[in-house]
Amino acid sequence: MYVVAWPPVAESLRLLGDSVGGKPVRHWLSMKTQPVRPLLRRWREEGRGVEVVSDFELAAALVEGFEPSRILVNGVAKQSWLSRSKASGLVVHFDSTLEIRELVELAKRLEWRTGLRLHVREEHDPDEPQFGTQFGLTPEDAKVGVDILRSHGVAPESIHFHLRSNVEHVESYRRALTEAVETCRQLGLEPSYLDCGGGLPLRYAEPDGQRHDELFVSDYARVLATSLELFPSLKELWLENGRFLTGRAGVLVVTVLDIKNRLDCRYLICDGGRTNHALISDWEAHRVLSIPKRMGRTCLTTVCGPNCMAYDRLIRMQLPEDIEVGDRLLWMDAGAYHLPWESRFSHGLANVVWYDNENGLQLARRADSFEQWWGLWR
Repeated sequence: MYVVAWPPVAESLRLLGDSVGGKPVRHWLSMKTQPVRPLLRRWREEGRGVEVVSDFELAAALVEGFEPSRILVNGVAKQSWLSRSKASGLVVHFDSTLEIRELVELAKRLEWRTGLRLHVREEHDPDEPQFGTQFGLTPEDAKVGVDILRSHGVAPESIHFHLRSNVEHVESYRRALTEAVETCRQLGLEPSYLDCGGGLPLRYAEPDGQRHDELFVSDYARVLATSLELFPSLKELWLENGRFLTGRAGVLVVTVLDIKNRLDCRYLICDGGRTNHALISDWEAHRVLSIPKRMGRTCLTTVCGPNCMAYDRLIRMQLPEDIEVGDRLLWMDAGAYHLPWESRFSHGLANVVWYDNENGLQLARRADSFEQWWGLWR
């Protein structure tokens, strides 16, 4: 099962704060990061807004009672689905000139508050930095887009960029903000809202186990405060830090089903693993705890999932060698993207348990039955 908890989200919000450089900060919950219904409900009760990137996410936000003015629509190729929307007052960031051409009349009729996602030079493929990404408008495309919007009497209110996940240096934001200022100057834009996206790193998940969040956030806030002086028209700063907000708000709980002691290492075979539950386990370092707490001598151990793939493993690390069949292993910091990428590889989806201070533990989603797993097929 997964356990998803509210208190770590609240703590991350506290670290980020609600103002920078004298400007109020609005935190949008990135639904794609952790689309858990009780989390959305709690977020709405807090009076905050949600960021969506698909027709399913938009429908979910409306079903959960978010006012359209508190729904920020991002993502690519939105004209393929947002053209069917009847919601007035949405906040929409255009990603391409095609989107603008096909949606501008609808935006005017439904009184959407519009903005532009810029493609800045600091945005690149983290695996191959020599390449950019597929997102946003170059300055040349942004000029075309602004001309189209103005010709229809639609005035973009916001400017948006998102660098990538796990941005390593705050100077990347400074350079991106400087470029955004120059693009606004060239386009004659005076944005009321600046959206710096997300990307703050999960410092607490680093191998040394130390918490570096506060230091990075302090430097980040200082860079933002200085750069915001370049935007005299600005009313609010917007942030969409999905991983930073929800990463440590989830735990994957697996049970040890079998143990194999080999010359290379010890193998713990569990009822959950990378293939089903933790696709990005290959990207991050995670703590593993045991219940009951084991205190024996440690040995090199591979924690494996139940599926027929050699890479179906959560982690390879030193763990107590007195861990037994039937023990629970807690794979920490599993709140960001693990649930959205959960699969039904030969099994059903897992239980999801929600925790908040007021109501304690509650079953938020029941594990799939066989009928739900196989019944998808005709």
